[in-house]
Amino acid sequence: MNYKDIDMLKGVFSNMLKNQYTLRSIDLGINGKLIAIGYNPYWTSRYDSKIEKLELSFLNSRGIMVPLILKNIVDFEVYPKEGRRNKKYRINSIELMILSPYVNPRNQKDIYDRVKFEIIYND
Repeated sequence: MNYKDIDMLKGVFSNMLKNQYTLRSIDLGINGKLIAIGYNPYWTSRYDSKIEKLELSFLNSRGIMVPLILKNIVDFEVYPKEGRRNKKYRINSIELMILSPYVNPRNQKDIYDRVKFEIIYND
């Protein structure tokens, strides 16, 4: 991931925050509106290749704030991958690849943990 990809990922999450979309991750048990985002490093430089720490805060349906901290994000995928056919192009889900410190690269092919968020639109 280069600095342009990092800025694009920050833009995706900022858009979700601005429009108050609901995010759901079945693996993590999170279902709620995104209410706060924190990044480390906050300012992206040309030498950055990953996001050291991403802090997300969600507000669930019962009004409880659920914090989530993800470290060492090295890549992401946005779905659907199709091109823009109409002007109403929407992201259905985003998958973050996190470098896992607990995986032995000799024993497994994939050294990344994957966290997938589904985006639920209100309209």
